[in-house]
Amino acid sequence: MDIQQHPLWKNISPLKKPAHLMRNFMAKKMAQLSSRSSFIGVTGSVGKSTTVKFCQAVLSSKYNTLATTPDLSPMLAIPILLSKMRPNVKKAVLEMGAELPGEIDFYLSLVQPATVIVTRISYAHSQNLGNLSQITEEKGKLIKQLPKNGCAIINYDDIHSRKLANLTEAEVIYYGTDSRECAVWASNIRVENLQTVFELNYGVERIEIKLKMLGRHFAYAALAAAALGLSCEMTLVSIKKGLESIEPQQHNLQLFEGLGPWMVLDDTISSSPVAVEESLNVLNDLPARRRIVLLGEMKDLGGFSENLHRQIGQRIYKEKIDLVLLGTGDTKYLADELLSLGFSPERMEVNLSNSQLVANTLRVAGKGDVILVKGSRAVRLDEVVKRITRQT
Repeated sequence: MDIQQHPLWKNISPLKKPAHLMRNFMAKKMAQLSSRSSFIGVTGSVGKSTTVKFCQAVLSSKYNTLATTPDLSPMLAIPILLSKMRPNVKKAVLEMGAELPGEIDFYLSLVQPATVIVTRISYAHSQNLGNLSQITEEKGKLIKQLPKNGCAIINYDDIHSRKLANLTEAEVIYYGTDSRECAVWASNIRVENLQTVFELNYGVERIEIKLKMLGRHFAYAALAAAALGLSCEMTLVSIKKGLESIEPQQHNLQLFEGLGPWMVLDDTISSSPVAVEESLNVLNDLPARRRIVLLGEMKDLGGFSENLHRQIGQRIYKEKIDLVLLGTGDTKYLADELLSLGFSPERMEVNLSNSQLVANTLRVAGKGDVILVKGSRAVRLDEVVKRITRQT
């Protein structure tokens, strides 16, 4: 895909378009000056940004490493990073998400990574790709282009990602929780003392990892980064040091003291069906008198929005959440699903503005409660978190 055919192009000021074209041209030239082995592409539907962050932390102990940042679209972030390539930069980790057909083609027109990491493929934000088969096919382009001496690092536990291994003659390294099929695997994953702890296994070697963030799903990002480090002949000790140095990302499952005697789990960085389920898993791992969820709608789900919001309603009902406070928009489908399942109306409040979410939370929260706040970035529930917590 040429950048001029991407919808993003329409939002760029005409005065700035020549600069963008020049930057893409220069990015491609700079990439050509570096070895393909310098570039690691990270793709998947969820967990890409975290995996990029973990990979950079691991590789940085051995190499001068650059990585894209999650605050920019990959269509902008990748050219910007490539333009910074210099002879002293030995590794570059690139988030290569795909929300549109042909988007991967655009990335590959600039750079062809010799290593590709696949996180997990699901229906998250790729409304323009229609279905999982199209999403998998688009991300599979990165695997197909790998050279024979390249490497595909694939999440074995995700069946859609696993299928991509058939698309390449390059080395395939599986990571996950299956000790029989994975070269790098995690065992005894748990949340303990507000950390995510697990045993990292590689062959007969084993080392305990203590991540500073909450959530068993973070183990997958750590495993991907560990597999990358091992492919670069790094030791488990140096990999452990890199992984344990990572600080929690802002608004990504951070735990704060509430204004009252309760705790608030801030996960307002983004939202998707998979991300909400992961947040609920973390909520259930924390000791609590009552568990309360404040949910905003999941954006950018297109025609799948109603069904996916209803699926979250089913999950909340199954988990026996004590109180549910819902924002506006398509959370109405979530509410309707809960009521149809027999969820008590007295335990749910719906169609609340952000200011109402704040007021109602302060009214109902009590000693020992843990409150999960989750929603797409566009609904700005981070503002709600600020007003119900003690943050310095």
